[in-house]
Order: sequence, then C-alpha cells, then structure tokens
Amino acid sequence: MTPHRSTLAAISVVVLTSSFAGCRKPTGGAQGGPAGSSSAPVVHAVPISSADIARSVNPENAPPYSGPTGSVRGTVTMKGDVAPEQPDAIAKIPEKCAAARDFYKRPFREGMMRSAADVLVAVTGYDGYVPAREAARRVEARGCTWGTRTVALTFGQRIDVFSKDGEPYLPRLVGARMPAQIVAVPGGDGVQLYPVKVGHYLLTDTIHPFMQADVYVLKFPTLAVTGLDGKFEISGIPVGEVTVSAFLPAIFQTAEKKLRIAENQTAVVDLELSYEASKAGDAGTSLAAPSAAASTRPARASDAGRR
Repeated sequence: MTPHRSTLAAISVVVLTSSFAGCRKPTGGAQGGPAGSSSAPVVHAVPISSADIARSVNPENAPPYSGPTGSVRGTVTMKGDVAPEQPDAIAKIPEKCAAARDFYKRPFREGMMRSAADVLVAVTGYDGYVPAREAARRVEARGCTWGTRTVALTFGQRIDVFSKDGEPYLPRLVGARMPAQIVAVPGGDGVQLYPVKVGHYLLTDTIHPFMQADVYVLKFPTLAVTGLDGKFEISGIPVGEVTVSAFLPAIFQTAEKKLRIAENQTAVVDLELSYEASKAGDAGTSLAAPSAAASTRPARASDAGRR
C-alpha cells in the first residue's frame, strides 16, 4: 500500500491556506460504506454519505490495518514568556461565571511546571488505514467553559455537548451549517453538532459568547488533546517510524519528534512549545477564521514526500 506522509505542522497553516496536509485515517468500530469498491468501515455520525467520508479518510480503499500496534505517551510543556492576562476578555465574563475568568484570562493555559493545556497532539507518518473507534467526541460544558479550548476529532465523528452544571448552554459550531440551535439543559441529553468537512471550526455558545474552543476535524484518529497537566497518550498506532507533533492553536506554535513504534510497547516522548510575547502580536489566535479550511482535500504521499 502506498503510505500517506504528513505532520501536524500542516495544521498551523490550514486557517491561512485552505489546503490541509493531514492524512491519516480513523480507528475502528464504525459503520458506513466504502469509497469506491472498498468495504472498509468508517465512522458515519454526520449527515453526509459514508462514501464521501471514506473518500477523505481512506482514499485508497485500503482495508483496516490489522497488524501489530504500539502506543505513545508524554507531556507537552511551555518555555519562554508567560502569557499575559487579557483584561478585556475577563471584563466580558459575568460574575456568575467567575470560574471562566481564570479559564479564559490568558491567550493559552498552563499548569504546574509550565505544562501546556489544550495542545493538539497527533501521530502521523505510519503505513495503513486506521478507522476511528467512536461515533462522537464528548464535550462537557461546566462553569461557563467547554472544559477545553481545543477539540479534535476524526472526519465522520460528531460532537456531543452536555451541560454538566446548573446552566443551560446553546452551542454553535461556527463553520458548519446549523439549521437550528438546540439547548443543552442540565442533566439532559447531549446536543449533537455535525462538522461535514475536514478542517477548522469554532465551538461557541450563544448564551455565553465568551466561550470558545478551536475544533479541528482531521482525516485520522491517532490524536489527543492535553489537559492542564500537559499529558497525552495515543494508542493503536501501527508499528514503524512515525512523527509525533504538538500544535497549540492559540499561538500557532508546533513541535515534533520522530520515533519508532514497537509492538505492544509504549514510547515516551515529551514536547516543548515556545512563546515570545514580543512576537505574538500578529500571530494571534486561530479563532479569527474558523471556516477558512472548508475546501480542504486529502493529502497523498506525493504531496508530502516519502521516507
């Protein structure tokens, strides 16, 4: 099979270029049809045909990878300047949402020992089609936040938004068609959101407009988003040489390392991102153009080179 080759660094330009070089595929357990004559499964939890999904996540009609796999885990940390507080952003958050003031008061979040939160980590460069395991990515609204400022999912998955406190939420996925908005009520069912293309979106809330999270819909499932501890773990990776990449949307910074995945082994890799406040003025945040990646296309090995 012709391998796909890419790194997550390509995501850092997706909002600016409308071309997307990510190209891995989803991990197991889904429904749906093939692209062309393939019977390989894809997650089909959005209102488009499974064939359209398969054409993006599995353009070569490959069967699901069934060989040996391994895992990778690690921590993402920051170096350089500490992010400044944003008094204008804090002023827009009402007193009843006091917890959100700390959550959104800086351009990005750090934990203990400068651990980096909300970092999108991905493993790319392996051979084989890996289908996504789950139909949906769960997002829990609590304390007038989404609990994260970055959401990542595989094309074909939907987002399920739940209210986990006493507040109602009215989520909106900017960049996707939404014929109607549905309220997520405390203790109620999840509100389902449907990204129908690979690319970049913005998750907002109509009731609490300061709530924002970058949403990246990718062509592969070997990804994770760090919490406040900066930690990540990704499993089900085909063995061989891969690239582990970290991307922080708020500052458009990436870091990556190459390593070899061994059967039934967990490789450990730590990544470090750099922030210089004096150079951050024009970089801004990716929230400014959530739908610029709407016309993305599958990348092939010939686009990104081979090992």
